Amino acid sequence: MLTRAATGILPRTSFATAGRVGHGFGRLVSMLDARHRRVADRNLAIAFPQATAAERKALGRAAFAQAGRTIFEMLWSSQLAHDDIHEVGVVDGYSNMEAALRQGRGALLASGHFGNWELMGVVFGLVGMPLQVIARRLADPDLEKTLFALRTRTGNKVISKDGAVRGALRALRQGDVVAVMIDQNTIPSQATFAPFFGKLAATSRLLAQLHQRTGAPIVPSFAVPDGRKYRFVIEPALELGDLPVDQALEMVTAAATARLEEHVREHPGAWLWIHDRWRTRPA
Repeated sequence: MLTRAATGILPRTSFATAGRVGHGFGRLVSMLDARHRRVADRNLAIAFPQATAAERKALGRAAFAQAGRTIFEMLWSSQLAHDDIHEVGVVDGYSNMEAALRQGRGALLASGHFGNWELMGVVFGLVGMPLQVIARRLADPDLEKTLFALRTRTGNKVISKDGAVRGALRALRQGDVVAVMIDQNTIPSQATFAPFFGKLAATSRLLAQLHQRTGAPIVPSFAVPDGRKYRFVIEPALELGDLPVDQALEMVTAAATARLEEHVREHPGAWLWIHDRWRTRPA
């Protein structure tokens, strides 16, 4: 009910207003959610060991606020049109994706839960670069229905995480762009361990496996905060060269993760520190 109400009300406001409301909502949640505050503080102590407790607390609050912004800005986006993209930000590096797609193998968009990653997909669809997004179904059916509609409204498609390999391979053969998030803790049977802020993190090997099987270029892309708006940055495809077969999965995953880490270091409050990133440890 709350999701439907927000979807009906927020598009009548400005993008900046939706962001401010989301920011405030996230800050409120941060005061109420002690468990995720502890997760954020533990993560931040790993990533920034020199930070004081007060600095970690501030970054944790910022992460909650960004998560709130992401939700409310995404709910606002139901009426976003191509001519209104300037209200939310700019796309930087579109030619990099065009160059990757000219190879004729589709492309793998590597990203993370940074800035407003959901809005990035909406905008890419509007500028003529629809994505096939690998995503897990949400537990809340009302929110899942709403988010699915928002994700697909501008031409994007959703590939269920169950059976993702088959769906992604099909999309790449069609020359499409497949978006893969690379920053969530992963169970050992599906993970390779990549350095993230100096500590090995269990990371899905799906991106590397798809690259290995298809030769599709990997194009890192991120929703970089820019005041109240975003720069939707499409970087040049990773230059991976010929990799040793027995180390390819680890090296590809590490290279993509390093691009995410660089952006998080520049804008540390914009990443999802409330996710237990280092939960799974190497055997």
